[in-house]
Amino acid sequence: PIVQIGAGVGSTLGQLLRLSDQRIQSLVACGAAGGIAAVYNAPIAGVIFAVEIIVGEISVGNITAVVLAAVTSSVIGRIAFGASPAFAAAPFQVESLWEFPIYAVLGLLAALASVLFVRALYWTEDRFEKADKMPGWLQPAIGAALLGLLALVYGRIPGLAYDHIPQVYGVGYETITMALQGGGTVGLLLALMLLKIVATSFTLGSGGSGGVFAPSLFIGATLGGACGLLVNQLWPGLTAPVGAYALVGMAAVFAGSTQASMTAVVIVFELTGDY
Repeated sequence: PIVQIGAGVGSTLGQLLRLSDQRIQSLVACGAAGGIAAVYNAPIAGVIFAVEIIVGEISVGNITAVVLAAVTSSVIGRIAFGASPAFAAAPFQVESLWEFPIYAVLGLLAALASVLFVRALYWTEDRFEKADKMPGWLQPAIGAALLGLLALVYGRIPGLAYDHIPQVYGVGYETITMALQGGGTVGLLLALMLLKIVATSFTLGSGGSGGVFAPSLFIGATLGGACGLLVNQLWPGLTAPVGAYALVGMAAVFAGSTQASMTAVVIVFELTGDY
């Protein structure tokens, strides 16, 4: 939502000033970059995201304006929220060269999760759009009812902690932090990943407000965390801690879902403060 809000502010300002379409696009990028920079304490990723996704090309004029907006927003954001990273993660390093094939496999799994996420979202949107006789105000209400039903079904699954449901409905920062710190079980993390895909599809597909930014990080962290727990059980001592795989999963699913690979690489560094 902060990307939509920032972009909306930029577009409105450009229209009020009666600027050209190119200038308005630049202000939209500035607003989106500023929103990401402030909320996630990630000014560099905000700049790359705006250039990679919104502008689509690199020019001196665009880069200068976007950087100025992102840095200004980041400074104000740090005054309001503090300078600490968005997520607490332990320092990681590659323990063995044998890990690189494992990370490649995780990349393939993240690609499959990204495809499942995007197609589930578009499929749900299509179903609601084709319901022409359904009033527009009723569609988000049905989406909310489906979310409630999802919680009831989840609560009946043995061995799954019911207190994670609010994380599935919200941004899920606590679950992401749990995965980065090596918490949870393989079954729990995979269940939360699937639940997030379904919950986000119900919310956005029925007309609710939101985006794929935070959900893709959530899906990647849970998938990577599950993979990390598994490989640490199979090859202890040869693999990095579980959190390293959660971190890589965040970047991989974000890249697959948004097609913004450069932003994905940079943003996990800034979100965790671990370069």
